Amino acid sequence: MAEPLRRRLRARALEALSQATGGVGDALVRGLLRTAAEAVRWSKYERIADDNLALALPELSAEQRARILRGVRRHTERIVHEWLVLAGPRSAAPIERVECSEAIRRLRELRSGGRGLIIATAHIGNWEVLAARLRREGFEGAVVGAKKRNDSSSDWLVRMRAAHGVRSIAQDDSPRAALELLRNGGTLGLLCDLEVRRLAGESVPFFGRPAWTMSAPAALARAARLPLVPVHCVARGDGYEMRVEEPLELAPARDRHAAQLELLSRLNATYERWIRAAPEQWVWYRPRWSDARELNRAGARRARP
Repeated sequence: MAEPLRRRLRARALEALSQATGGVGDALVRGLLRTAAEAVRWSKYERIADDNLALALPELSAEQRARILRGVRRHTERIVHEWLVLAGPRSAAPIERVECSEAIRRLRELRSGGRGLIIATAHIGNWEVLAARLRREGFEGAVVGAKKRNDSSSDWLVRMRAAHGVRSIAQDDSPRAALELLRNGGTLGLLCDLEVRRLAGESVPFFGRPAWTMSAPAALARAARLPLVPVHCVARGDGYEMRVEEPLELAPARDRHAAQLELLSRLNATYERWIRAAPEQWVWYRPRWSDARELNRAGARRARP
């Protein structure tokens, strides 16, 4: 199947914009991103984000949700600009603004003895800057992500990571490559906070509601005999702060399925805590609860006198 024209144009636009960052054209790039971010306000993505927010944080008023959504748009504008910089002539600039000395010390302790690392992060802060900075600090490995067929912009992301020494493994690939990397002492980055219905998963609580959660992190932890290490890179002023939390081990339960559910529940609870602390830095515009809109409508009907 041929790639749709709109996808080819999007990929070419990303290439052109990335070359313009850091130079005289950077102000134009920022202006275009700001305009695009504001246009999202009138799109389906804003409606999805508002539905997700209302479902996850029902204690917020409409005005409070609107304020968070403004922050989400500004943060999205920021990280897209930073991705363009990562792919452009001044590619190291965002990486240099990450405070990570304590986080790197802890991660080096965890991989002592040649052990591999499974880093379980989320779509919060800037996860691409996180991967690039870890590689600069000597953590060789790969990230697992979506690989869209017939989409040159997906290939653009793969090339952006590769320019910083970060390999990409497609979500649909066999787990053998990931397991081999871990057994050789490599670092594997997982983004496992969103709903991906085409992948194996479990219904696990997230913000107090069942949410389809991919089971691959728990399966990899069991197969590699390694814990999941929660790490995220959150915005602090003009830069970022990398944070590492205590590893999440599979419980020594006799029931394999129960142990998997327990680990995924603790991982979701970790992500929920991160998101509550910085709600404007998470991707609320992505589906997380498939029935978010209908659940919100049902709640509104019940609330009417």
